[in-house]
Amino acid sequence: MTTRVESAKVPAVSRALVSVRDRFEATPRSLDDDELTRMARGDRGCLGDLLSGVGAVGLVAAVILGAMDKISFSWTYAGIGLWIGGFVWGTISQSRSGKLRAQALESGPLVLGVVLRSDEWLRRPGKRVGRAVVLFCLDDERRFDRAWLERAAAAVDAGFDRSGGPDLVPLRALIVDRDAFGIHLVPEALLAELGAGDDRPSRVYLASVHVHPERLEGGYLGGDDDREAGELDVDIDAPSRAPSVVAIVDPDHGFIEQVPRRPAAAPSQADE
Repeated sequence: MTTRVESAKVPAVSRALVSVRDRFEATPRSLDDDELTRMARGDRGCLGDLLSGVGAVGLVAAVILGAMDKISFSWTYAGIGLWIGGFVWGTISQSRSGKLRAQALESGPLVLGVVLRSDEWLRRPGKRVGRAVVLFCLDDERRFDRAWLERAAAAVDAGFDRSGGPDLVPLRALIVDRDAFGIHLVPEALLAELGAGDDRPSRVYLASVHVHPERLEGGYLGGDDDREAGELDVDIDAPSRAPSVVAIVDPDHGFIEQVPRRPAAAPSQADE
């Protein structure tokens, strides 16, 4: 007979979460390792890369057609202009994006996100990056209150079948569309209607985030819970609660990044 892990038997705060909070909760943070530095690198932007690609293709086509006396060689300048202009545009976009990302990583709040949806391969150990939809709260008293976040996530998830309105359209898109990304505020009216609590926080968000298995305990979603449950000598294969992801967020700029794990300490000679 399979024994189900009751939430009350699992510690309210896992050791993995305590370790992450010790490292990342205080702000301003220092981008003090290679992974954080890579996370702060900005995006070039699709439009700049598109213009640069069109310019490169146009330049090659203009050279070929010019050699065939089909068009004037002066058309090559148009391709060169698009190529260089797209590259410059992409570089400027990357610089601006990098500044925003670095600022978010240094000053954005650390939150615990409860997973509502995730790619199926993230539930088993692996290395493939996947997408997850998480609910988190920015209010200080609820940021790491996992029990409350789980209740709110379950209520919001159930409410999509009973509630309508244009303000729920972007939230529904995150749930049903695997290509949808963003951070959206959960309407207070939805939380009130679904009984999330009279003291409901005012800053509850639904967001999609890229989940990197190597940053998770055990390499999969729920690995930290399984570790804690295993130490309590219960059946770790029995599902007990929604998994969670710890992230740094900046909703005003649409930023959310899963935090890296603290590197494992090298064994000392005394332990060998």
